[in-house]
Amino acid sequence: MQMAITFMAVVAGMIFSLAVALLVEEIIFGQVFRLLFAPRRLAGAADEKR
Repeated sequence: MQMAITFMAVVAGMIFSLAVALLVEEIIFGQVFRLLFAPRRLAGAADEKR
């Protein structure tokens, strides 16, 4: 049981660390979420407009 609690604490710590790192990067540079959530163009959509 102690091993499971230790494992959950380690995983939660890693997830928290990643979340803080993304937040700091977003505050400093502001690029990550813009790349992740940018609307994507379809390859066929550009050909249809011609």
